[in-house]
Amino acid sequence: MKILKKILIASGLLLLVLVIVSQFLPSKYHVERSVVIAAKADAIHAWVNNLKKWPEWSAWTAAKDLTLVYTYEGPEEGDGAISKWDAKKMGEGSMKITASEAGKFVKFDLSFDHGKYLSTGTFTFEPDTGGTKVTWGMDGDVSRNPLDRYVSLFMDSMIGKDFEEGLGNLKARAEGK
Repeated sequence: MKILKKILIASGLLLLVLVIVSQFLPSKYHVERSVVIAAKADAIHAWVNNLKKWPEWSAWTAAKDLTLVYTYEGPEEGDGAISKWDAKKMGEGSMKITASEAGKFVKFDLSFDHGKYLSTGTFTFEPDTGGTKVTWGMDGDVSRNPLDRYVSLFMDSMIGKDFEEGLGNLKARAEGK
């Protein structure tokens, strides 16, 4: 009985320490990847600005989750265009373009799990010697939730690979390969 009591006390103290430590971890995360694409910024912008084209190049496709279903609302492209998805593995979410300037940038808001997790994203297009440097970034806030604070430490490694895959696919599409 003494051993069980010691195990329970030790477990409780460990949990308390983990919760306290979590409050000193970052509450925000940033993920960013770039690629140089041998194409004009306006041509690349067209692939990003139209959400119906995302399944053609993004890392999040039905090939990875056969239950994935996209729906679209609002304008065909640009400000106000909305993409929603639902899938068993990838969950539920939506993306809305909030600002767009041809050949310069596309900004959007992301919502996951019925608004439980919110992020903002950007694509920027800059001239480069090899064509156009495309940078995909995402920022989010995980609030004070202890578990989410620990997860924020790994967001770059979790999402960064998908950004790299998506940018590689975007490069192939924009370069006509």
